[in-house]
Amino acid sequence: MASINEKELSRIIKSGELTGAYYIYGTDRYMVEKYFRAMIAKTVKKGDEAYNLHRFEGRDLDVEGLAEVCDAFPMFADKLCVTVSDLDMEEETKQRAGHKSITSDRMKLLNETIANLPDTTVLIFAALNIDICGGKKFPTAKNKKLIDLVSKHGTVCELNVKTRSENIKAIAARITKLGSTIDERAAGMIFDRCSGDMLMIMNEADKLASYANGGNITEEDVAALTPDNSDAKSYDLANAVAAGNMSRAMELYSELMADPENTPVYLLYVLAGSMNDLYRARLAIDSGKNISAVMKDFGYASNLEFRVKNAFSSVRKTSTERLRSCLEILSKADLDMKSGAGDPEIVLEKAIVSMLSGR
Repeated sequence: MASINEKELSRIIKSGELTGAYYIYGTDRYMVEKYFRAMIAKTVKKGDEAYNLHRFEGRDLDVEGLAEVCDAFPMFADKLCVTVSDLDMEEETKQRAGHKSITSDRMKLLNETIANLPDTTVLIFAALNIDICGGKKFPTAKNKKLIDLVSKHGTVCELNVKTRSENIKAIAARITKLGSTIDERAAGMIFDRCSGDMLMIMNEADKLASYANGGNITEEDVAALTPDNSDAKSYDLANAVAAGNMSRAMELYSELMADPENTPVYLLYVLAGSMNDLYRARLAIDSGKNISAVMKDFGYASNLEFRVKNAFSSVRKTSTERLRSCLEILSKADLDMKSGAGDPEIVLEKAIVSMLSGR
């Protein structure tokens, strides 16, 4: 009953030893969701979800309902799985008009539910789309209180974004597991071309391993088969601009402009799209909406979910006003390009400098 690392969590899931309460969170949202799904799949047999899987959203958590289902028996199975997604205790303990906050009495019931789980119930708390650290290094006081409670009676696992070298090792391990080989430089090339997006990276690794068919994957193979994702780089550019990181923004801009296929008009288009993602995520966070709500409200295709997830992760420290100002600058640049008011490349450069300087 304590905090464990990713390796131990993976071992527990594979062994089928899931029991009691769990709390998983961290900066690596891809891995948090991956293990969250794996824990559910290991606990509940396919086809039994209607009977033995109960999902709760953290926003306006029905504490009474949670306590009731946690105390129920599984139907025709050994385990019952109950999940609570995105419970931010800082928000839920506030008295907000029109919302049912977690009062001291309901908090006591939540504590009792976690402390007295039946052996047949697996309760999983997962921070999928929220930052329980409030933009800082460690969980906020109220979120830490819940984490400590789960740690006392169950298991806590923090899953943070790995370094570039750690991710390169993960890419090589994935390809080795699929029967092929790759050296560090080629694996790093996959990471860079996918701009660090692990979902995209693992898809590319699978594709390259299939192509190699047991052979070695070279840098030439990666260059030929893995696109240097300009859309992903434009997202990184938008993120750097929104964060006011001038050196990183200009580095990415130079890389994008060095590609002859990237015209200023195209780059303005994808940059504006990426900035829109960030702005929508910021508004969603401000209004208590989650990733699913943003995807539904703005019509994102399911294969673009990683864009929305990245936006949620990136805008925690960026104000709505700054993002709105950036969009206004990009809108003016778009009008200038379309009206022929100046050289498109100069218009784009001026827009980027203006956004970075806050003008």
